[in-house]
Amino acid sequence: MNRRLQAGLSLIELMVALLLSTVLVLGLIEIFSASRASYLMAQGLSRAQESSRFAIDSLQRDVRMSGHFGCVSDQAHFYAGNGAFGELFLSNRADFNAIPAEREALRFDYSIRGYEARTTAPNDSLAISATPAAGAAADWVPALPDAFLSGAQRLQPAPIRGSDILMLRFLSPESAEVTGFTTGNPATISVNAAQWPVLTAAMPTPGIFGIADCRSAVMFQASAVTTGAGAVQITVRNTGVNQIAFDGSDTFASGQARLYRAESFVYYIGLNPAGEPTLFRARLNVPPGSAGVVLDTGLAEEVVEGVENMQLLFAQDIVTNPAQAPTGVINGIRTAAGLLPDSNSQAGWQRVGGVQVGLLVRGNDRAAAEQKTAPTRSLGTRLQLPADGRYRSVYETNIALRNRLYGN
Repeated sequence: MNRRLQAGLSLIELMVALLLSTVLVLGLIEIFSASRASYLMAQGLSRAQESSRFAIDSLQRDVRMSGHFGCVSDQAHFYAGNGAFGELFLSNRADFNAIPAEREALRFDYSIRGYEARTTAPNDSLAISATPAAGAAADWVPALPDAFLSGAQRLQPAPIRGSDILMLRFLSPESAEVTGFTTGNPATISVNAAQWPVLTAAMPTPGIFGIADCRSAVMFQASAVTTGAGAVQITVRNTGVNQIAFDGSDTFASGQARLYRAESFVYYIGLNPAGEPTLFRARLNVPPGSAGVVLDTGLAEEVVEGVENMQLLFAQDIVTNPAQAPTGVINGIRTAAGLLPDSNSQAGWQRVGGVQVGLLVRGNDRAAAEQKTAPTRSLGTRLQLPADGRYRSVYETNIALRNRLYGN
């Protein structure tokens, strides 16, 4: 019986096997590619959400403190009259413009103040650049103070154009009991030594303070701070950034007066050392006894990277006439440039009771995200996004100034 010997695969069988193997390999590559793209998209989404939550939480915490000046708000002090709100940084207590322009950070009569980036109002269009540039003073309305762009207190890194800027000033939530107070030049303030550490926990050498009770509040620079076993003594002279001294008009209720850190913050978008757009918070301070204008801005702290743009709108009281007291009833949402009666009005900013914040946040890595054809909106501003494959999303929030709520 004849037997046919196996001679291996035929050419046709080999080609079919190669074709099937190629199809399987291509399928595996496609599955891997889709899985990787899905992973990168999910990672970009999660990083953007995480960054936005952290940024909004930081903003909410500080914005809600705006207007805090002791047991009542700055509004209550201002509209009570009789010099119930004062600063030793003034040469004339009745004229808050007496603070030199280079000391803008010491304008505590502005608890909150915004600067609107030009051409970024609702319904305006803004192209988000892949290589954002630092702005000049005229890129914001009102114009950004020159002191924040040059000199000893300049913001480092510089703010980028196209993004709004927010300034906040208030007395710290932490305070210490005032056990003794004498006026004169120098004046002395004795503070409970056991409570003093709460004022130095967030800032080791604070120099700008506020003393307040339920009737009045005064901001000042400490000329010297002396720590002792039973009490901390703060000496205050009309030197450094103080233009005047405590006098007989400064009286505080015994048992009610407390000492606070006077906080001055600037929130803005800048580029970190790695070139990533980042939400920064600059804390301004004048060390005790510092002569002249040496505002210790230094490098601003990074709140969170990946924030490309910040848009702000402000909720203003129904009464905008500076001659009348505010009612606490919100009637309009306006940009910083459109605030009434004008963007530089002290009375106008004192009538702001809430802030709307819009943040454009991107993922750190390229995620091969599909480019949107329709503009992304942030508080009504149309944002044209760059086609760089990064995941981006806008996160918005409303923040009420709890110290500007009606009745406080």
